[in-house]
Amino acid sequence: MPALTRGSTRTLRPPTRRGTRSLDALHTEIDNPLDLLAGHQLLTDAAPTCACGHPLCPSGGAHRPAATRIFLIERHPVVSAGLRSLLAPDPELAVIGTATDAAHAVAAVHRARPDLILLGRGPGLDADLAAVAALRRPEGAPDARVLLLRRAATTTEASRILMAGGSGCFPLDLPPDRIIDAVHLAAAGATLFLPAPTPLRPHPAPAERPLDQAGLTDRERQVLTQLALGLSNAEIARRLTLAEATVKKHLTHAMRKTGQSDRLRAALYAVRHGLTG
Repeated sequence: MPALTRGSTRTLRPPTRRGTRSLDALHTEIDNPLDLLAGHQLLTDAAPTCACGHPLCPSGGAHRPAATRIFLIERHPVVSAGLRSLLAPDPELAVIGTATDAAHAVAAVHRARPDLILLGRGPGLDADLAAVAALRRPEGAPDARVLLLRRAATTTEASRILMAGGSGCFPLDLPPDRIIDAVHLAAAGATLFLPAPTPLRPHPAPAERPLDQAGLTDRERQVLTQLALGLSNAEIARRLTLAEATVKKHLTHAMRKTGQSDRLRAALYAVRHGLTG
């Protein structure tokens, strides 16, 4: 965007290619970092000033920043209508499209290019996570943030939502003002889980049993010994001429009988008790 500086007079010459550009195009040009480096940020005595903060905005204060574009996917029409009614009065939020089924919404969100997708609760968490992944593929809206309209019961569920590409979740039984706040936070780039999920308590480790009280079979001892030598299940199977599934079964039984919760602890147990010689 060319700016002319003549003495103390500063003027803006609007572009005329194919007529006057739209207001959005003008603001895109003003926002260009190269324009700012060229000195357009110095044109501070132009008037009137718009609420968007750009001194060169020709709207006379009527322009407002673009609203967050929201696409709502909710299979229950009444719930969908209620959520749209809740969001409609907020000038910074705009529901630009709705769908009742996530599987058929991928093409629609690709056309709409929303900033934020609100995904209603499906038949289960696995289905919802599959929907999140599909919506964020290139044929959907890969740049959109996705909020699930459900509760994350545990931190494990919250982790699964994040790994699928979601930005968090909240249930629709929250107070209306908290729902509005949650949408604004997600639109601003935040990750949120409301209410906070419950941390999973680790299962207590089983008590370790001495080798002479564990009741291991000969095969279980052999498998445990080979494990302590650093062999994988497949290598143990070849060495003992067993099926790999059989090795896994013997190892599972040996770990349960000796009170070991994983392969590493089982191997250390075998070493401590002299199974490797």
